[in-house]
Amino acid sequence: MKMEINLVDFINIEKKHFSSLKTGINWEDSRWNVSKWLPHRGHDNSLVFNTFYRTFKKLPPNIILPEKKDLPSPYMEFTKAVAVYIHRTKNVGFMSIRNCVNECRRLHIIMYRRGENSPTQLTRWHFEEVVQFLKEIEYKNLFDTATNLQVIADIIELKKISSKPIGFSHGIKSENRYYNYQSTQLAQSNDLDFRKEEKLPSYEALVAYAKCSNNPINNYEEILLRTIDLLIVTGLRGNEITHLPYDCWVEKPLKDPQGLVKKDFHGNDLINIGIRYFAEKQFQSRVHWFAKQDIPMAKRAVERIKTLTEETREIAKWQEKNKNKLWQYEKDEIISTYELIEFLGYRKMVSLDGYLKKHNIKHTGTDKSFFEYKSKRTSKIYYSKFYRAGDIEEHLLNIKREQNVFLEEANANNNKEIKLSGFLVIRPEGAFRFKRFANTFKILPGRVTLTEINYALGINETAESIFERRNLTEPDGTKIRLTSHQPRHWRNTLYELAGMSNVQQALAMGRQNLTQNKAYQHTTIREKTGLHQEFLGFSSVGEKISFLHDGVRNKSILGDITNTYHYLKKNENLDSAESFLRTHGLAIHLTPFGGCTHDFSQSPCQKHLQCWNGCSHLHRTNTPGETERIREQLVRSKEAHETMISQNDSTYGKDVWTKDLEKKIKNLERSLKITPSSTPIQIFPEGEEFTKPVYKKKNSSV
Repeated sequence: MKMEINLVDFINIEKKHFSSLKTGINWEDSRWNVSKWLPHRGHDNSLVFNTFYRTFKKLPPNIILPEKKDLPSPYMEFTKAVAVYIHRTKNVGFMSIRNCVNECRRLHIIMYRRGENSPTQLTRWHFEEVVQFLKEIEYKNLFDTATNLQVIADIIELKKISSKPIGFSHGIKSENRYYNYQSTQLAQSNDLDFRKEEKLPSYEALVAYAKCSNNPINNYEEILLRTIDLLIVTGLRGNEITHLPYDCWVEKPLKDPQGLVKKDFHGNDLINIGIRYFAEKQFQSRVHWFAKQDIPMAKRAVERIKTLTEETREIAKWQEKNKNKLWQYEKDEIISTYELIEFLGYRKMVSLDGYLKKHNIKHTGTDKSFFEYKSKRTSKIYYSKFYRAGDIEEHLLNIKREQNVFLEEANANNNKEIKLSGFLVIRPEGAFRFKRFANTFKILPGRVTLTEINYALGINETAESIFERRNLTEPDGTKIRLTSHQPRHWRNTLYELAGMSNVQQALAMGRQNLTQNKAYQHTTIREKTGLHQEFLGFSSVGEKISFLHDGVRNKSILGDITNTYHYLKKNENLDSAESFLRTHGLAIHLTPFGGCTHDFSQSPCQKHLQCWNGCSHLHRTNTPGETERIREQLVRSKEAHETMISQNDSTYGKDVWTKDLEKKIKNLERSLKITPSSTPIQIFPEGEEFTKPVYKKKNSSV
């Protein structure tokens, strides 16, 4: 039949593409280790193509789970082809592909009831049955699952694998507020003050964290706190912090075109300070440059982590040089419980012997050289025991996690292996079990994980957080719950409030897509428009200039004019500063974004001309000199673009600036094709409204 031929063609095309990737994976295997094909930061690197046999707490009576075995043919080949197709066409990562594979496995549960084994037999009923089944067992991520099922249904329809169109479309709404847009009402104060607070830490939570950070309980907790410090001070993604290289600290002198180091007002060298990291997306090596006020906190964190992890790092280095060994003991060498305590961190020998007995490691004799009392209430003596070192080492090697990570170099096809000792943030296994200090395996070094950070911040109900350890709560007495990603939202919101452009925000946060900024800008409508409305309230030029001068004096308006004014005031006298302000502080331009003190007669806009990125508010008028100024800006933009293209370097962010400049050039040329008239003409009628009216605002954005 035609649909079976289409199925075979679909599988063969994806199989051929997969073989060209040279992943080292055998297509026929039912478990794929995708660590080199789909590298990611988690410990699970497998795609499994067996039946969904896992038990559920509430299994409906009409559902029969298959036995654990490989998916039947040709359904298994179809599932593999779906995984490869999604990666090839959508360029998504490991988690997205694994989720789609799991949905294919769930579909097979329904097919198993009817003895079906081919995707050509799938209908809309199968997809709806999966959704109904998950509803009955109260599955939490129902929206995500239904969305992935719809992707699979669309692939089947596109490739014409089924006899009839699937026609599956779910109407499930996500419980995540990110998807639940709500319209705002005109001129209601509660809309003007709306902020997505769940994405940001509360003020009380930050104060509580400061108390924790400055008062660590022990060295192991301080490793965790300094790691969280780096999350807060950089705004990087959690996995980017846990994978920082040991030599991450960067100091780069700022030089002029002649190669001489620039000096500040006091004659000191100007130095850019940052931290080198591997971007979570594409694993590129980048540098996050610090603002002056962030340097002390970041420097303390890096230096303390290096000091606190010296012992663990030395153990890691030794193990890296001696493959398949954990210590210097030979396999047949005898070691006592008393000596083992040093490596496995137990407080009492009886507890350590109990652990070894639980894992079927037998002792070879009794060491009466060392003993302890079984408890404070008894005088019974417990003697140390002897063990064969090789038996214990073999057990520990089996539970040791693979800590080396492959990071793809930015401009190379080969992978570079980063050893565990080469990462900054490491700790011994069990270091953060704060309720059980006696169980830390010093002999098993590893990276600090994202799960450990989130548990420390209170995301887990059972794990004790750093706040609970100190009886710190929210104002209403509830548990403080933060996530490792909230500092990123918080810092980006601060950047937005400070007036940074979208390009600057994207570079500071390590983004390549400027449109992602909006999801992290949690400012209220009142915050974004309050100062702008003050600008629009001027009744005369004198009021406008007076507002500018007052803002420069009290530093509420920032920029070169303010910096120069206060430098003259400090180093010369007030008269010189006021004279400068009267001479140069004469222009403040009204824009859809607020006031601009830049003198356009001296140089182009320093805020990257966001209006020329397609703002629908921009109009051509019949103002004298307008066309000439646009032409001048176009020439300057083209010159800047040619200069940027001619510089053959791989500076991070160059591609972002280049694309932004190309977009402006295209829009400038478009505006020159418009013939001005007596009435303003909108240049970008289909463009984006960088400043939206209140009635168009939604609760999910600002």
